[in-house]
Amino acid sequence: MKILLLTALVTSILSIEIFASEFCDGFEEGYKTVKGNMVLVPLCPLEPLTPLNSTPFREGIKAGIRAASK
Repeated sequence: MKILLLTALVTSILSIEIFASEFCDGFEEGYKTVKGNMVLVPLCPLEPLTPLNSTPFREGIKAGIRAASK
């Protein structure tokens, strides 16, 4: 039973990382654009819905710039 719960937990964490990877890559790039390359980037926030005529990467860049500007 413990192995099943552990497997489910690891699978859910990995699937979140796979789906949010483009957004998180953009977040990291946007954050480093403002703060510089030698900064520790905070955890990636939850990915919002992507508007039409945009991409998750572009929305991640905008979120990273907003987070670094605070």
